[in-house]
Amino acid sequence: MAKLLQGIALFVLMVVVLAGCSGDRADNPMSSDTAGVTLQTANKITLPQGALFQYATLYLYCTQANGEPVNVHRVLEPWEEMVVTWENFGGAYDPTIVGTFTADTIGWKSVDISDLVIPWMNGSYENFGLLLDQVEEKFPWAIYNSREAGEFQPYIEVAYIAEDGSYIFETDLPLADTYIYETWPTTNFGYASNLRTGYGYFTEREKQSLLIFDIPLKDTPSDGGCTRTIGYWKTHAGFGKQDDMVTQYLPIWLGEADGAKSLYVADAKTAVDVLKMKTYGRPFNGITKLYAQLLAAKLNVAAGADDGAIADIITKADTFLAEYDWTDWWKLNFNKKIKVLRWMCKLDKYNNGIIGPGHCD
Repeated sequence: MAKLLQGIALFVLMVVVLAGCSGDRADNPMSSDTAGVTLQTANKITLPQGALFQYATLYLYCTQANGEPVNVHRVLEPWEEMVVTWENFGGAYDPTIVGTFTADTIGWKSVDISDLVIPWMNGSYENFGLLLDQVEEKFPWAIYNSREAGEFQPYIEVAYIAEDGSYIFETDLPLADTYIYETWPTTNFGYASNLRTGYGYFTEREKQSLLIFDIPLKDTPSDGGCTRTIGYWKTHAGFGKQDDMVTQYLPIWLGEADGAKSLYVADAKTAVDVLKMKTYGRPFNGITKLYAQLLAAKLNVAAGADDGAIADIITKADTFLAEYDWTDWWKLNFNKKIKVLRWMCKLDKYNNGIIGPGHCD
C-alpha cells in the first residue's frame, strides 16, 4: 500500500511539473509609435505610469582634457557634498562599470548610464549617486564644470515614450557633486566649481568625482495594478514586433541578492532565456518552472501590481534559490520538490490573475 501511495504521489508530482498549474493566457499584442517629440527641462525627472523607458545619458562639460577614458560606477553608501573626503568615502563604490567615456576634447562629454538609472527607478538599488574613475594611472587630470560653476552644469537626460506615443526628454541637474583627492585624504572639495578625474603631480594618487541626481521611483497605479503571464513578458522583451517592456524593470535577482546560487537577470536576453525554460533547465524541471513564474511575478510587481497575495512566496522562493539552482532539482527530496511546485503554482495563479489584483485586459 505504501508503495502504491508513493507511486501516486510521484505521478502527481510529474504531472504538475510537466503540465504546470494553469495554462498561460494569451495577451493582446501592444505597440507604440513615435507620434511626436517633446522636450521638458524641469530639474526633476518624473517617469509616469505606462511610460516606456528608452535611455538615460549623463552629460559633463570638460574644461581640461587629458585624453583618458573614465569609467562610471554606482556609489554604495550615502555621502554629503560638504562633508565627503577621500578618507571617509572609503572607496564605497561598486567595481562594476556601468559606462565609459573619454575626456579627449574640451566641451560636452556624454555617457549612457541606463544600466544605473533603471535599477534606481524600479527600486532594485538605492540611489546614492555615481562615481567617475579614470581608467589609467596617468597625469594630468581632467576637469569638468560642477553645479557650482553656474553654467554648463552636469545633467542627466532621460528619454521615454509616453502612453500617447510621444517621445519625451526630461533633464535633471545634480543635487550634489564634488571630487575627492587621495593626496589630501581629509580635505573636502564640495565648494569647488569643478569636478576632476585623474592623477596628481608625479604621484599615483587619484582624483575621483561624485554626483547624485534626483531619480524618483517609477510611478505605480493606485488601484493595485494588474498582472501578465510569462507569455506576455516573453514576447515583449524587444526581440520581436512588440516593444521592449522588460528592460526597464531589470536587473532582477531570482534568489537573494548575491546568493551563492541565485540567478542574476541583468538584461532582456537573459530574461527571455528564463521565461522560455530552455536554457536554465527544461520545462520538466521544477526549479526551471519556478524561475519563469518568479521572474514574471517580479516583473509584474515592478510594473505596479500589488504583491500582497504572493509576497511571502517570493521571500520563500528567493531564500530557496539562493541555495539551490536548476541543476539541483533531481537531488531534492520529495518534500522539497513539492514545496517548489506549490510556490510555482501560486505564482502562476498570480501571473494569470486568478489571485492577486487580476490579469491585465
